[in-house]
Amino acid sequence: MSRRSKILMLAGVTRKNRHQITADINDAVMGVGGWIKSHTLFSNIATTFHFALPPDRLSTLRQRMVELGVRLDEESIAKLDAISMESSSRADEIAASLNLTFIHTEPDLRRDVPHVPG
Repeated sequence: MSRRSKILMLAGVTRKNRHQITADINDAVMGVGGWIKSHTLFSNIATTFHFALPPDRLSTLRQRMVELGVRLDEESIAKLDAISMESSSRADEIAASLNLTFIHTEPDLRRDVPHVPG
């Protein structure tokens, strides 16, 4: 029977420009020895990042996100604290996701979808 690894799911908000913070989060993950697996854009409302990194780098990534202007929710902070306190976490990497919601006054992005006959 195969054992599935859990994904660490984090959530946060920011008032930073969505284009710049997306690049900054990518750089932060790679800067701590991780890599971005994928990201999904939800209009100008949110972006979800899927990434992996060594578990001992999570606290450094957390600090970097704070420096970038990302405010993690209480549940995410509790999860990161619990992982950093586990000395038995000897995995080579940990899979994680970050759902980042953008706080701004811009109107929703609208895309015209062409009508398809039929």
